[in-house]
Amino acid sequence: MKTSRLTSNDRAVLLGSRLFANLPAPAAEAVLEGATISRHEAQDVLFHQGDAIEHVFFVVSGLVRLYGTGKGGREADIAVFPRGALFGEKAVFLDQRATAHAQAVHPSIIAKLDGPRLCRLVREEADVAWALLELLCRHGQMTEKRLAEDRLLTAPQRVANYILGQCPGDSPAFTFRLPFQKNVLAGKLGLAPEALSRAFSTLRQSGVIVKGRLIEIRDREALERF
Repeated sequence: MKTSRLTSNDRAVLLGSRLFANLPAPAAEAVLEGATISRHEAQDVLFHQGDAIEHVFFVVSGLVRLYGTGKGGREADIAVFPRGALFGEKAVFLDQRATAHAQAVHPSIIAKLDGPRLCRLVREEADVAWALLELLCRHGQMTEKRLAEDRLLTAPQRVANYILGQCPGDSPAFTFRLPFQKNVLAGKLGLAPEALSRAFSTLRQSGVIVKGRLIEIRDREALERF
């Protein structure tokens, strides 16, 4: 892992994210003061479950998975964070240790925002507090949506929804390449890898052909009816 100061490109990614989009320039600069960048190889662990965390993390590039471990070392993915995502804020604001592990899935560039400084700004600056509140509410919405999908949708339906979300416009047929390995997709959808494989097999009858990370959809309407 290599740590350095923010470059102009790093700052541009941060300032274009949802957290900073509505912040006045002085407030945004105050949040970024003291921020650093760390570069990680694939499979690098950013922090372990139980670690004390003093930073809020932001994905400048790459992909990070958050996962928990149970008895026997079994892993369960909790979330997958793409470029532009913020994570680690709960441990900082609740003064707790990390409740899960964070690992780079791909080579990743991670910005670290000074946690105590951000806490102070939230107390003193209404614009910062509102921006963070809005972001956390959106995180809550995403969690609610995932819980509903876990309760209401079968594994093939979850996979079908994900595939349809990648569809360009109203194309009746399309092909796309998964941006990550299939085991990462399984974790993102709350599925075991073997459940994802069975879901793809079931969706074959609706014209979904999987070859490695390449996914071909031959009949969008059939997939929508699934």
